[in-house]
Amino acid sequence: MPTVKVFLNTGYKKKNGECAVYLIVHIDYKSLKFNTGVSCLEKKWNEKTLKIKGASKTVKDDNLIIANSVAQMNDIFVRYRLQHQHLTPELLKNEWKNPTRRIDFYKFFEEAIAERKKEIRPQTYKNHNSEINKLKIFKPVLAFSEFNPDFLAKYKRWLKTEKQNSINSIHTAMKVIKTYINIAIKKGVIYDNPFLHVRTKQTKPERFFLSSDELREMWELYNNEILSEKKQKVLRHFLFMCFTGCRISDFKALTQNEVRDKLLIYYPVKTAGVKNVPVKVPLSRYAKQLISDENYLSNFLFDVISEQKMNNYIKKIAGTIDIEKPLTNHSARHTFATVWLEKTHDLAALKELLGHSSITETMKYVHITDEMLMNQMDNFEANIFK
Repeated sequence: MPTVKVFLNTGYKKKNGECAVYLIVHIDYKSLKFNTGVSCLEKKWNEKTLKIKGASKTVKDDNLIIANSVAQMNDIFVRYRLQHQHLTPELLKNEWKNPTRRIDFYKFFEEAIAERKKEIRPQTYKNHNSEINKLKIFKPVLAFSEFNPDFLAKYKRWLKTEKQNSINSIHTAMKVIKTYINIAIKKGVIYDNPFLHVRTKQTKPERFFLSSDELREMWELYNNEILSEKKQKVLRHFLFMCFTGCRISDFKALTQNEVRDKLLIYYPVKTAGVKNVPVKVPLSRYAKQLISDENYLSNFLFDVISEQKMNNYIKKIAGTIDIEKPLTNHSARHTFATVWLEKTHDLAALKELLGHSSITETMKYVHITDEMLMNQMDNFEANIFK
């Protein structure tokens, strides 16, 4: 176990003749010096007691600071020993530079996410806990001072090799950790950002959606009423999102009060607490029929099952009419965006209907199909010399 000693640095004197009081620690065959912030004249230093001579209030306060510095250093030694962690010179420097780094990261995370619980979506809350639980498996005890590029690189390798996580899953894991590191920085818990020199790759995920013809086939399937009651209900819910562009989180929260005449007016769950801007979607006759068919005797508009069950049903429903795509509830939002642009060419209106704050965000939902390109080329060819 490392040891700490107090000494007066007489090799350098301030203009007033005072010398700084240091701690010296021998660790891993290295000698490290740490300034206590206290200084005194050389003749005032007691080499036997390692204290400043005198009984004034200032001297007592300075001696107390020295004693607290020694205690703080010993506390670091003991804590690392009890946690069976190897204390390196670099870690010790980080601990001393910012004592609040000693705060346990997991404890801080628990407090931070509890504060955010009312601000973030339930699914986000669940996802963040899940990601940090993975980190706990990798490192059951984790101090803030242990976060550095090397540690994060090792964790990324572990996620890839041991957990078989995809590039995007690893990116998400690092993003969650970064979120709480940033919160810690804002709260003044730590000052250095270990992510400054860390980059994580992300690939553009393949999004699956229905073409306008496939959407028509799904609509015909619904009206033929040949599915089981459960599948018919799931298809009704999926189609409603296809005709309105709702996210699943918004769809589940829709109430009867949000249907006003020919409009669906709701506040997105995803941006709750961030911006208070309603999304207004004119209801097509298809959407109106689906609401009427649901006839749910509750304040909520639809009787929704879990997302996982819904996703399983959607794939099976599509398969009955030979649509072999790995569709999910989110495919409905992408379907709405793509078919809307194909039929109206109005990107500005689509941005409003999806509740986006920028066209860039909207473009993530726009998928240019081969058919759309062929039609546009036909128009180009027909009008190029007019």
